[in-house]
Amino acid sequence: MRIARLANRFLFASLITLFPAALWAQTLFSYIDENGVRVYTNIPPKRIVQDLQVSGRPAADTPASLSPSEPGGSYDAIITQYAQEFQLDPNLIKSIIATESAFNPKAVSRKGARGLMQLMPATAARHGVQDPFDPVQNIRGGMKHMRLMLDMFDNDLSLSLAAYNAGENLVQRVGRIPQIKETHDYVKTITNRYGKKQMEFSAESGHGSPPPMFRFLDGNGTLHLTNIAPVQRFAADSTLFAQSQP
Repeated sequence: MRIARLANRFLFASLITLFPAALWAQTLFSYIDENGVRVYTNIPPKRIVQDLQVSGRPAADTPASLSPSEPGGSYDAIITQYAQEFQLDPNLIKSIIATESAFNPKAVSRKGARGLMQLMPATAARHGVQDPFDPVQNIRGGMKHMRLMLDMFDNDLSLSLAAYNAGENLVQRVGRIPQIKETHDYVKTITNRYGKKQMEFSAESGHGSPPPMFRFLDGNGTLHLTNIAPVQRFAADSTLFAQSQP
């Protein structure tokens, strides 16, 4: 199931590259409808759906009912957006946020760490975060920092998490998780939540070709981009999006 979900995420990312920048700047949705069919579209679903994935710029008018019911579900669109950029597993980031701030965007620690991913002022400045309480800036900055830690420690998740918590200089100096109870507890809590000791994220191809995409205007003049063939009354005016590219 986890592999299938990862494959769907990569397929979704490949579909986004088919859209002109002006279109994928808006939110794009992938979900399983009531018939068990996976749908890719720029039109948000009107009811609760299964396995909702969101990419592109989070839309301010996305219905609240689209957010998954689990804690932090309202940040899924932001996490998914930057997961591709920084090659991080969204589930790992959720585990970090749950441990750092319990998904409280206004959280402030005794040491001065701020926001969802508890960025220290120096770390926030290092990654261009001007407002650590802004979820988009904070998550992007935290994910960028976690990517840096993974690169620095050869993708060793435990050492990277320890560096995120205690600082990379200390972890580099001792060459292991420092003998600090808070740091040991931090690494253990996140890896237990994540359910694995190493991050899994692979951009390998071979998950299948993107499905054909249709575009058409509905009766209200709204442009639809979707893998679901339009109903008869719009079919004559629709085009296969992939074939219409120069």
